[in-house]
Formats: sequence, structure tokens, C-alpha cells
Amino acid sequence: MAKLRPDSLLELTFLSDPQLSPDGRSLVAVSTIIEPGKGEGSSYQPPRYHSRLVLYQTDGSGHQVFTQGTSDSKPRFSPDGSKLAFLAKRSDDKQPQLYLMSLSGGEAERLTQLKSGVSSFVWHPDSQQLAFISRGDWEDRAAQEERARVIERMHYKSDGRGFRPSEIAQVYLISLGDKAPRRLSSFAANPSELAFHPDGQSLYVCAATCPADEDRWHSGLWQLPATGGEAALMIDSSQMVSDVAPSPDGAGLALMAPAEPGNLASPVGLWLWQGGRLSLLTGELDAQPGIGGDSRYGDSPNRPAWSEDSRSLVINVNRAGRSALSRVSLASGNIRALHSGDRAVTAFSYAAGRLAFLAETPSRPGELFTLGRGRETQLSQVNTDFVARYRLAEATEHTTRAERGPRLTYWTLAPRKPRKDKALVLQVHGGPHTNYGYGFYFEFQLLAARGYTVAYGNPRGSTSYGSGFAQSILGGYGTIDSADVLAIADSARASHTDSEAPIHLAGGSYGGFMTNWLITQTAVFRSAVTQRSICNWLSFYGTSDIGYRFSEYEVGGNPWADTDKLWAQSPLKHVANVTTPLLIIHSEEDHRCPIEQAEQFYIALKRIGKAEVRFIRFPDECHELSRSGRPDRRIERLKAIVDWFETHP
Repeated sequence: MAKLRPDSLLELTFLSDPQLSPDGRSLVAVSTIIEPGKGEGSSYQPPRYHSRLVLYQTDGSGHQVFTQGTSDSKPRFSPDGSKLAFLAKRSDDKQPQLYLMSLSGGEAERLTQLKSGVSSFVWHPDSQQLAFISRGDWEDRAAQEERARVIERMHYKSDGRGFRPSEIAQVYLISLGDKAPRRLSSFAANPSELAFHPDGQSLYVCAATCPADEDRWHSGLWQLPATGGEAALMIDSSQMVSDVAPSPDGAGLALMAPAEPGNLASPVGLWLWQGGRLSLLTGELDAQPGIGGDSRYGDSPNRPAWSEDSRSLVINVNRAGRSALSRVSLASGNIRALHSGDRAVTAFSYAAGRLAFLAETPSRPGELFTLGRGRETQLSQVNTDFVARYRLAEATEHTTRAERGPRLTYWTLAPRKPRKDKALVLQVHGGPHTNYGYGFYFEFQLLAARGYTVAYGNPRGSTSYGSGFAQSILGGYGTIDSADVLAIADSARASHTDSEAPIHLAGGSYGGFMTNWLITQTAVFRSAVTQRSICNWLSFYGTSDIGYRFSEYEVGGNPWADTDKLWAQSPLKHVANVTTPLLIIHSEEDHRCPIEQAEQFYIALKRIGKAEVRFIRFPDECHELSRSGRPDRRIERLKAIVDWFETHP
């Protein structure tokens, strides 16, 4: 077997957005590979992602590449099962446009030619019309002409996109007959999701109620006539609505929203809107996937799926680092898992009594599965050769606890050939309201292949352990959560190496904050890597695309009224304590944790001069570098991390 290398990343295939046909006999998914780079010097073309649609037969009889594009996404079967609509950029398309293909074959037909492109769409029940979200023929002239920007909104930038368009998106309807888009709405804030009522007379639209989408978390629910006109507000923005699914009989509406309305740290729950009343069906359960992984690309739909008789729903339940599709009975309230296993289900689709889903484990990248009549079948084998080629480490689950704290879950990947120093790498996840578990991390496997024991766990603040566990760190970052991280480190070292073995530390986003915080509080780590991190809550408030909301809710204040509180929880205040060698990795277009955070920490450490520090800046990348950044830059990042640990034994 071969030894995993940073550039082995190029050999993975990423499946996403599985969609079953209405009769359940076919399944389409987006398949993304990485095309290697070409040329040298000025003619160099970097490696890039190449996404196309693949059609599978759910009886396992075969599959075929259905489209030949390079950026195809969001495939959706027509309700009558005869056609497939999807988004793509072909030939002279500058933005994603809506395309149509017959299931019997032929060439893809472009339905839209809008300068701003199409962001999402949904079929009308008659299979002859589609509704979609777009800014029409609006163009960002300020960017094109390099003019000064006049900004009057709070939420004026967004990670992964940069400056947000000044034009508000609207809902359009297009007929397959005349192919002339017709605007239906006049929303004051950007709509994000669409769903038709089964009778086709109206659309359910997720959009904020506040003007110009001032708060990115707030999304209410509206009902818009399919002929256009004024939308009626059904549910206020404070509910934070997403993943709307009308029941087949038209009497109910399922949706996802925090179990505690407006609470960012609350588990996401399944709600039912019926008879003008909203009720929570899942209580404390976390009904939305949050298990981390770094080997996924594309959309991961987890919209609640109704049974044909409108009596039950299927959702993806996340418990203690593992997820399972589960059926919720409306009559009894009973929630029953439909399968078991230590894995992460990342996306699913339902039709005609059959489920299709994507699942992965710590030692197996994502594959497609179907589940029907109690029988589960693996449908794809896209990463089978990868698994056979490399000797991947298996994960072992453990528990521990900090002093006077709750039970904590963590996992280790044990190397087949440990290093002589039996070194351990402790990883801290972002969020903080996400969780580690049975997801696949190429990065962790790479470190295990280099002989490191890799430990990763869920300190307080993580999801999938209930509302109290997730909310316990609000206003107290760097207190009980840091105690939990250190408890996991101690337990992992005691269980899997000797008591003198070196421990290295790594984390990104909130995990980057925790890395910065811990090295200001202890010298226990041999070296550390902080990525897309936070060091100063005072400046984060006004420079992050989520800073003003996140700082007030999560950290507990704002810079003018709560200066001392935010500064006390900032690693920069304590930077003079740092002696641990630190590698700082940050993307220059990160608007979630802006690069000024890395710059402040780097300059302070250089000026003080007590700790070795190196700063690596990645151009043209955002907060998602490690998961969806340009492939060669992802590889460069992995090499830098491995090299840092290996040069600090």
C-alpha cells in the first residue's frame, strides 16, 4: 500500500446533492473531480474542480455520466420525471444559468441568459414551469468600473463573495414554452429558498423581514402568489427559517429552525406549520447535520422529506458525533432511526418509499447509498480505489471529562507506524456550534500517515449533545471550553502515548481562537498551527461579516459598552505569555475571520520576540480554504502544516 501524501488529495472524488427521481428508480448526483494543473511559468494553469452530473439506477444495474460540463450543479427532476433541470456555466456564460435536459438524452438546453445568473430554482407541479431566484440583468458596475462604493447597510460583505450586491434578488417564473422570465416579487430583502404549494397556486419563500437583509441570520417565511403580487408574511424573521417542505396533501408545512427561536446556539429542530400554528416536533434533538469533514464539495441538501400519505417525515438526526436518517411520526411524535452505524450522513433525498444518501466514516470518504424496504445498498464506488491504495487509520472513540465537567467524547486516529517520539496532534474544531465525529478528514489521515496520533473531540459549545452543552460557553469563551480541550489532550496522551510525548496543537476559525488562547495560557504544546483565527474580539466586531451579531450573542458584548469583557477574552491581550512556536495560516479574502486578526497576532509576537512565528498568507482565498479552496493551495497548506510539526519535534 502507498503512503498518503498531500497531493493524494487530487485522487479523491467528491459526490454531492443526491436527488431521486419521482418514481425512485433513478438517482442523479453531482460528481466532482480535481483536474491536475498544466504548464509552467506564465502559461501555468492551476488544478481546478470539474463537476458534472452522473445518473445512477437505484437497483444497482449501472450508472452513466449524464452531462459533460465542468461546473454543473443543483440537479432537480421534474415532477413528472421526464426532465432534469440544473445550473451550469457553459460556453459564454459568466454566471450560472438554468439548463434543461430530457431524461431520454440529447443536448442540454439553456433556459436563461441573465447577466446576474440564477442562484436557486424549483419546479412547478405541472412540470412546465420553474421558479428561480435572480437579480435579473443587474450588473455590479461599481466593481467593473472600479468606482468608489457607497455603503449604507450593515451586512454589506459576505465571506466567499466579497461585497454583497446592492441590488435585491427577486423571484422569477419561466415557462418551458416561451422561455421568457417573468418577475413575481418585490422583496425588500434577498430571498434564499423556494418551494411550491402542491396546488401550484403559490410559492413559499424564505426571506428576511428586515429591510435590505440587515441580519444574515434572520429569515422568515412568506407566501407569494404564483401569478406574482404582494407576498404575505407567515412566520417572522426571528424564527430563522430554512429547508421548507410542503406536505403532499397541502395541509402542513415542515421547516427547520432553532429549537429556541433566535438562539444561534440552540439545536436546529424540525417544526410543523399547520392551521396557522407552529409546533416543534424534535425537542432537544439536533435535526440538522453538523459533523465536520474536509473532503466534501458542493451542495448537501437535508430538507425534511414527507411520506406520501403526509403522516410522517424523514430528517437527518445528529447525535454525539454520528448521524442517522430518522422517521418522525406526526401522530405519535415518535422518532425512529432508519439505520445505524458509526458514520456521518451528509445529504439525503426521498421518493417513492426509497431513501438515497451520502455517507462517510473517518476512514472512508463519501459514497452514495440507497435504503428501501429495510435494505441498504451502496450505489457508488468512486473512492474505492483510493481506500484500497492507501492504508488509512481507523478511528477509536473515547470519553473523558474536565474537573467538575460533563462527559466529553473524542476520537483518535492511531498511526500504523508511530513516530519515535510518539507525538500527538490535537485538533480543535470551528464553530463553536459544530461537532467532530464520524466524518472523513483527509488532513487527519495525512498526519496519521506521518506517524502522528491525531486526537479530536467535542468540548462544551459543540452541537449534538443538547442545548445546555452547546450554550454553556456563551459569554465565557476560553473558560470551560479550554479546560475541556486540555482534558482531551491529557486523556489522549495518557491513553495512546507516554506521558512525556510531545503534543502539537491545530485549529481553525473558533478552533483558531482556541489555539491562540491556549498558547497564551499554557506552554504544554510543542508547536501550534492557528488558521483563519481570532485574536481580538474588539476589532472582530466591526471587520467580520458576522462580527456585530456574533460578538454580542456569543462573546457577550460590543466594543463601546463592554470593552473590558471583550478584551479580557482576546488572546491578543495575553500575547506576551506565548513561548510556543506558532505557524499562522490565513486567507487574504477571509471575511468571516478577517486577515487583520492574523496580522495583529503575528506583529505582536514578532515585536515581543519570545516565540518563533511564521505567517503564511493565501491570496484569493476565503474562510473555506481547507475545504474548497483552489486545490494546489489546499495542498500547499497541508504541506506547511506537516512541515511545521516535523521541524518542531
